[in-house]
Amino acid sequence: MPSQEERARTTRAQLLDAFQSLLLDKGLEAATTQAVLEQTGLSKGALYHHYRSKSELMEAVYERESHAAIRRAVAAAAGEATPLTRLKASCRAWVSEMRGGDAGRIVLELGPSALGTTRVAEIENRLSLPLFEAAIHEAVAAGETSVAHPKLAAQLINAYMGQVALQTLADRDLASATIGPVIDAILRALETR
Repeated sequence: MPSQEERARTTRAQLLDAFQSLLLDKGLEAATTQAVLEQTGLSKGALYHHYRSKSELMEAVYERESHAAIRRAVAAAAGEATPLTRLKASCRAWVSEMRGGDAGRIVLELGPSALGTTRVAEIENRLSLPLFEAAIHEAVAAGETSVAHPKLAAQLINAYMGQVALQTLADRDLASATIGPVIDAILRALETR
């Protein structure tokens, strides 16, 4: 018999899956809480126990898709030999994740439209900044760089990656080619002298 937490996880997943499906198939306006209830067959009480509003559903879908894209990008770069090559490869893999598909549409288009760029930036900073900072600390420990301020370096790289992702598809390819050199330049600029 499933535990209460397992049932709650299953219910949350049903709600998010239904909302995401409606969002991608019919758009933000049609992805209403009532439509989610109709699609899942769940009660209003079940919905509001987990998500108080359409905005909370959107935020949860955004976070789920963004986090999954980041995890896939990090996994794609796991075989790289050094911390800095893993960092650069994971950044390039993330840009590839944003090239269409559900994750790109939710992270770059629907999420910012529904939640606003400030809230999206807060979520992204919570998800990606610690990963960038950890990668920089790892590169320092490996002797690849001597960055004096890993947190600042992580913030600059994170902001840069956001700008790369926001480019039009044609410009994104050009911007992707600059990932390695720009990361190197940021790290060089922040090295202890």
